[in-house]
Amino acid sequence: MRSIYLVVLSILVGLNASASEKPIGYIGFHNGLPWAIRFNDCTEYNFEGAEKYLWFDRTLESISCYQYKEMDESDLRDEAIPIYEAPRFDTEKFTINNFSEFSVSSSGWGTFPNVYSTSGNCWFKVKEGWIFLSSVDKGFVQFYQGDQDKGAKAAHETYFRTH
Repeated sequence: MRSIYLVVLSILVGLNASASEKPIGYIGFHNGLPWAIRFNDCTEYNFEGAEKYLWFDRTLESISCYQYKEMDESDLRDEAIPIYEAPRFDTEKFTINNFSEFSVSSSGWGTFPNVYSTSGNCWFKVKEGWIFLSSVDKGFVQFYQGDQDKGAKAAHETYFRTH
């Protein structure tokens, strides 16, 4: 009976620890490039501008006024995002096509994937597991400590409603 109690207690402690895990930062656009996609005013109209969004979601067919074309060459096209069980290449891995914490509202505003832990300067724990940012990845995105900027969201939403 005591061993059953210990097993149940261990499970509850584990669930509580994972539920209370707080973000320490986020993966955002390299050099703080603007977040808003702004579908209504065609901020993105070429492949280079749109490609950074593709890094977060490989299923996107268009961004703002830009429609992805078959001739667009990118290492991101048709490549899933590898997620590792631990911050090492020799652990179990699986792939995803987009980050669950990457979201975009109808106005073109949203949230980036949160980071819950780091290992070195290339491994980052996101909701799905560990990702490795290579030098190619760091051309698109980088890790930012702290909270995401939600202050500009209200101004962006107002602009969206009035244009």
